[in-house]
Amino acid sequence: MPERYLGTRVGVYVDVANLTMNGGYGMRYEVLREFACRSGARPVRLNAYVSYDEQRAKTDNDYREGQKRFHSALRDMGFKVIRKITKWYTDENGARFGKANVDLDLAVDVLLQSEKLDKVVLATGDGDFTRVVSTIQNKGCRVEIVGFQNVSTKLKTTADHYISGFLIPGLLPHEENPEI
Repeated sequence: MPERYLGTRVGVYVDVANLTMNGGYGMRYEVLREFACRSGARPVRLNAYVSYDEQRAKTDNDYREGQKRFHSALRDMGFKVIRKITKWYTDENGARFGKANVDLDLAVDVLLQSEKLDKVVLATGDGDFTRVVSTIQNKGCRVEIVGFQNVSTKLKTTADHYISGFLIPGLLPHEENPEI
C-alpha cells in the first residue's frame, strides 16, 4: 500500500548525546520518526548528530563496532548521520577531557533546512537551542521539542509544543523486570 501524506513537511533533528545522557538511552528512532510524522506528515529531513571518538576507536574494537552498528541502524531507518569527531584537551590541572559539541552543526542545518519545512521536531533538552527555535518560528515553522530529563524550561516554553519522550508509547525500550 503506498504511503499517503497530507503535505506537512517535517524535519527531525536529534541531539543524540544530549538525549542519551538525559534518560533517552536506547531510544527507538523509528518510533520518533513515526511520532514526528503523525497525522500524515512527510519526513523531508531526518538528521542524527553523534559524537565519535576516533582515538578510542583505534584501540577499542567493541566501541568501534558498536558505533558502526548504531550508525548503520540509523541510516537504515532513514536518518542522515552527522558525526562530530571528539577532540581531546588538557585543562590547567592536567586533566584530560574530550569535547565533541554538535550544537553548532545542528543549529546551522536546522536554520537552513527549515525554509523548506512546515514543522521541525527537535529532540534535545539543551537550552542553547532556544534562540534557534524562536528564529525558526519567525520563519513560519512550527517547532516541537522531544526530551527526557533535564530539559531546559526556556526551551519547553519557547517551543510550540513540548512532549516528554517518556510519554511517547514505545519510544524507550520496555524493561521486562524493572527494579522497584
